[in-house]
Amino acid sequence: MNLKTVFSQNKLCPVRSLGDGQVIMAPSGDTTHSLEDIGVFIWNQLDGQQNLQNVLDAILEEYDVNEDEARTDLLEFIDQMQAEGLILET
Repeated sequence: MNLKTVFSQNKLCPVRSLGDGQVIMAPSGDTTHSLEDIGVFIWNQLDGQQNLQNVLDAILEEYDVNEDEARTDLLEFIDQMQAEGLILET
């Protein structure tokens, strides 16, 4: 995976908003994942049109964070979300 990769939310995953966060159920239906703040922000960026570089740019514009740290955290987050089946590479 690189920053040119595009992901979309898995439409088979039910999503519920709770306060400022979101809870996403895995497609298997046996686990849930809670997102808050930047996790919700990233989730909302994964629309199947923007590549990860666009998502990283949006994070850098929205949050006061070091670019290298943001890139590392974003790629780790994407790896975890993909491994759980919550997002799909398009």
